[in-house]
This record gives sequence, structure tokens and C-alpha cells, in this order.
Amino acid sequence: MKKSLCFFGLLILVLAAWEPLFAYDTSPSNLQIVPEAIYAAATGGGTWVTELQILSVALTPADVLVYLAYSGGSTASFQVCTGLEPYHSVKFTNILSTLDALDSSGFVYYGRVGTLWISTVDANSRIQVQAKTVNGNYGKTFPGLNIVTANTAALGRSMIFLDVVRNATYRTFIGAYNTGSAPFTVRFMILTGDNALVGYFDKTLPANAFISFNPFTEAGAPAGDYDNCWLTVDVMSGATDANGVMCFGSIANNYTNDTYALIARMWN
Repeated sequence: MKKSLCFFGLLILVLAAWEPLFAYDTSPSNLQIVPEAIYAAATGGGTWVTELQILSVALTPADVLVYLAYSGGSTASFQVCTGLEPYHSVKFTNILSTLDALDSSGFVYYGRVGTLWISTVDANSRIQVQAKTVNGNYGKTFPGLNIVTANTAALGRSMIFLDVVRNATYRTFIGAYNTGSAPFTVRFMILTGDNALVGYFDKTLPANAFISFNPFTEAGAPAGDYDNCWLTVDVMSGATDANGVMCFGSIANNYTNDTYALIARMWN
């Protein structure tokens, strides 16, 4: 009996210890991040645009702000909806075009890709966010993510991507966004299915910085096909709290330009 009670107690402790990784990564929040948003011409024709749906789960109407962090900087934040009623949603068919219409600074949104920062004016209001990037009949989805340890890499807390590939049919892109107020140096490492090193490279991200790249190109991978690879994301310097590096990945078809989302997951 004592052994059974000890096991049950241990199980409760284990579940409690793991709860932050599963219960709070996409829960309603006053702030959510969409890792990738785009408004740009597609290589095979057409235009990639990102749709955005925002659902209010606040007890009172919510006012919502959005801004874009792109390679080289970030825009001002703009109020995209006012008084969104509880359990009502609003949808934008091209959120970057919406920001463009609200922005009088002359900044050009067309041709941009970056990370969206979606927040409520009242910190007590909560929202849920979903993004869908489309070009005609092709597309992919990304959920809105919270800035918590389950969704970011930092010192002593790495992330991985599975199904990283480069061959005649597919190419892979990886993106990263520094959610914090201090610079991070990040090491990206590509490994084969046999745990052999393909290559690695380091990137330094200033505060609130966005980057995207082809990892095989950056790693100087030799010519050939890479069909069963995975990639690690290790922060080499920077803070250790939740405000770390949020990552995303994408696989594109070389013939149709169709795209598939890769979601980063916790490694340690």
C-alpha cells in the first residue's frame, strides 16, 4: 500500500511539473505571437497573404493592437479592432494589407515577411489568435503562441525541428524572433537521421528582431539530398526567462510552391 501511495504521489508531482509545458503554451492571453506573416509575390506566381482571426475571450469588449517585426526593424502598433465583444471574432483576409492601410508613415508592407505581435489594450483582456497563409489553393496555418518557456528557446532550454529536408522536391526555411529586450546569440545545428552533423551556424538576434533563412545554405551543406534530418536551436548567450527566441519552420514544394508549416518543439 505504501508503495502504491508513493507512486501515486510521484505521478502527481510529475504531472504538476509538466503542466506549464502543456497547459499554457496556447491558452488565452492578452498577448499572442504569430511567428510568420507575409504579403509578397510567390515564386511560382500569385501572392502570399496571411489571414488573421482574433477571438475575444474577455469578459468585457476588447481593443486589439497589432504590429509587425521584420528583418531590420518593426512597425508602430495599430489598433485593428475596437470593442470586440466577448466570444466574438474578427477576421482579416490580409493582415499586412490592413496594417498598410492604417500606417501613414510610408512604410511598404508589400514584399514583407515577419512576426506579428497581437495584444489587447487592456492587459486583463484575453484573446485567441489563428493565422492562415495562402496563395490560391495552397497554404499553411500557424496558431497564436504565448511568450512562455514552452514556446521559446533560451539558455539551458533548447528547441528542435523535425522533418528538415532539402532535395529535388522540397526546400526548408527556418525563422526566429527574439521576444525579449536583450540580444541573443543562437546556434542552429542540422543533424541526419543517424545523428551525424550536416553543419551548424550562429545568428545574433537583437531585441525584437526577426530573421529567416534556408538552414542548409547557411550551414554550407555539401551538395546532395537530405531527406531525414532534424535541426536544433540552442541559445548560446542571453537571458534564461520566458522572453527567449520563438522559432518557426516551413517546407516549400519546388514545383508547385505549396508550403507546409513546421512547429518548433521543446528539446530540454
